[in-house]
Amino acid sequence: MAAFVEREYWEVSVMSGIRAGLSCGICTGGLIISLALAQPVQAQDSVPGNVTAADQAQEGAVTTSSSDQSGGGIGDIVVTAQKREQRLNDVGMSISAIGASDLANKGVARAEDLVKVVPSLTVTRTQFDVPTYTLRGVGFFDNSLAAPPTVSMYLDQVPFAYPIMARGAAIDLERIEVLKGPQGTVFGQNSTGGLVNYIPAKPTTELKAGADLSYSRFDLLEANAFISGSLAPNIKARLSASTSQGGAWQKSATRDDRLGEQRFSRARLIVEAQPTSGLRLALNLNGWIDRSDTQAAQSIDDVDPVNGAIVSPALISSRNAQKLRSGNPRIADWDPNTDFRRRDRFGQASLRADLDLAEDVTLTSITAYSYLHRNSLNDGDGTAGKDLVIRLSGHIKDFSQEVRLSGVSLDRRLIWSVGGNYQNDSILDVDTFSINTDGNGFVIPGFGVFRNGVTSARSRIRSLAGYANADFKVTPTLTITTGLRYTENKNRYVGCTADSGDGELAMVFGNVQEFALGVPRTAATGQCVTLRNDPNTPPGELFSAGALDYTLKQDNVSWRGGVNWKPFSDETLLYANISRGYKAGSFPLTSANITSQLMPVRQEKLTAYEIGFKTPLGGRNAQINGAAFYYDYRDKQIRGRVTTIFGQLEQLVNIPRSRIWGVELQGTWRPFDGFTANGSGTYVNSRILKNSDGTDFSTYPSRQHADGALIPITGEEFPFTPKLSANLDLQYEWRLSSSLGAVAGVGVTYQDRSKTGLTSSNPSKPTDIGFTSTTTYNDPTFSIPAYALVDLRFGIQSANAPWKISIWGRNVGNKYYRTSVSRVQNTIVRYIGQPATYGITLGWKI
Repeated sequence: MAAFVEREYWEVSVMSGIRAGLSCGICTGGLIISLALAQPVQAQDSVPGNVTAADQAQEGAVTTSSSDQSGGGIGDIVVTAQKREQRLNDVGMSISAIGASDLANKGVARAEDLVKVVPSLTVTRTQFDVPTYTLRGVGFFDNSLAAPPTVSMYLDQVPFAYPIMARGAAIDLERIEVLKGPQGTVFGQNSTGGLVNYIPAKPTTELKAGADLSYSRFDLLEANAFISGSLAPNIKARLSASTSQGGAWQKSATRDDRLGEQRFSRARLIVEAQPTSGLRLALNLNGWIDRSDTQAAQSIDDVDPVNGAIVSPALISSRNAQKLRSGNPRIADWDPNTDFRRRDRFGQASLRADLDLAEDVTLTSITAYSYLHRNSLNDGDGTAGKDLVIRLSGHIKDFSQEVRLSGVSLDRRLIWSVGGNYQNDSILDVDTFSINTDGNGFVIPGFGVFRNGVTSARSRIRSLAGYANADFKVTPTLTITTGLRYTENKNRYVGCTADSGDGELAMVFGNVQEFALGVPRTAATGQCVTLRNDPNTPPGELFSAGALDYTLKQDNVSWRGGVNWKPFSDETLLYANISRGYKAGSFPLTSANITSQLMPVRQEKLTAYEIGFKTPLGGRNAQINGAAFYYDYRDKQIRGRVTTIFGQLEQLVNIPRSRIWGVELQGTWRPFDGFTANGSGTYVNSRILKNSDGTDFSTYPSRQHADGALIPITGEEFPFTPKLSANLDLQYEWRLSSSLGAVAGVGVTYQDRSKTGLTSSNPSKPTDIGFTSTTTYNDPTFSIPAYALVDLRFGIQSANAPWKISIWGRNVGNKYYRTSVSRVQNTIVRYIGQPATYGITLGWKI
């Protein structure tokens, strides 16, 4: 592995930062407890605008009055989108809130399943096994562990700083809230697209327990259980656990072999205590262990070998075997006798303290530490030939501290909060790769050949922020909302591509140094071979071998202003808001020939304009929410290619100007007791308006083809952004007898066509899939066709006893659909969604 400069500095400074951060969190929590013990004990009502532990224990995604239930109407939905309890119809922003029963009915067990209930959300994965999320067209498709997302993930206001951490969040939930649009003033930078907040089920005073067991196609066994109750006076706890075992659904195209086995376990412990009437404490311990197989890709098309490389017969025969069975979602291929699986684990501990300083003022501290370890082996080429094998390893250490003061003033007309955040991250990201090892390797014409290499990076990220938010009720029907946050971010990065120790890559780069560039040969076996040409390179060391050592400093001011108006009644809301959010600049993880490839992109800025309404209809038998939005998008970060002395190479780039506009509609209808219809749809129109060189889209394109012809990307839509997405769910419940009830439901999810890269359309140009350009003309290969998935369910449940049994099917039409497509070495690979799955679930509760 590469010998990083100042490695000891990293280890010492990271541990010092973590110790300092933990000390800060402990001091803050200790200060709150001391203040609480110093106060006189007095009974207080729940503070409006703050969620107490007692409130949370009783809180539900849907609260329905008895009158609503008798008429089959729709009850109030309670959310904590602005870090306080509010009715959904009082919040002037677009929110999807999905309760526990709906999550279970629709099979939402992973973050990727959220597309079933949030139509403007798309979830995909890179060939490096990193999930990426796009909401209303705002996303960031990158494979680095340290890549900041545009859709942030939280567990009850505790951040999952990076998307891979949220892999096990969907266990024993009360609900999930998905907030759309920039959320920078409340939740911080890197929420330009929105955020997903997982709200776990809370401890109860009474003893409660439950479990369910599912068995489904491909011999997948899933079990979930929880137990909740009091441990002592004023102390209660809830323990949840879940495991998934089995389910190898992929079949090799060339031999009798299976892949896709799940070995995924997760657990959570929540302990809540109330030492005094004005102090509430909540300790949350959660984590997961993933030993599951990594997914194999399908090799679906022929391409010219890279640099005239000779590929193995195994690759060709495997690719041809898959093409003969094209359209079968189970067929793929991977290297034989290789253990392609993850060995990942994650743990998080958080402590929340809420102290009532006065009747309407609360001090809150949230301290969290997270650790993720990754070690996974991936077949990148989708064939039985050894064309690309990638081992991903590394870790994330994340510490965060939030302190805020919130309250209600001016005769309860003003709800306000002020606070600050501190975050300190240490990240090691390593990609060990082998290329065409059963062919003749990766050929650099005239300079040599190599088969193995290591790309690695260390990042030390520190962020400080201060914020203030307020809602002011001008009149009984008119409320103004405002927010402001200042953020300062510092990212120290050291990264390079290194020789694996066999000397081949060092020989190639040494030959380039000596014979092509005329500089001394400094590339050495087992060391960094990336050639230095970044702004920090001294003139006398230009093109010497070494790592990029660079610090990115940036700051920004996020803001939000809005108006909420209830002109007709307390039930109907009209709103308009303007908000600005930022996504931090970042460094790529890529096989870098020169250090300028590793230079960071600038932070991106998104200004959002949104108007909308929320209204019940027909005596609360229906609810309709709608919104229209326009996003002014500056410096969007995207993975592209730049022209260098080595040809066209991958690099993160900024697109100076883009825009997105769209509309969405959500509706719920309960015309009579027992029947519920939920539907939602989103239309998103995205366009690139300026090229990465700053020229206008109508005059000059920004990407270059291998033959020198310019390829226009301006005027094109964003990757992974379907124009139309929608879902519909119908459910009917009825009594079979005085002691038995039944439920039946159907769910449909639709996504329109989208692209997987910056593919341009030009009828005068031929189809092109050349390796040297990620921008291609008229190529349907690099697209995701429209698709619709249908799920069915039927269950029987005891009316008085705590048991239920259900049978279900997902993707019952066995629809063949793609999630991503990319060119990898000597193949084009496609990742496919799971085929038809059906199973049975037994559940029990007390």
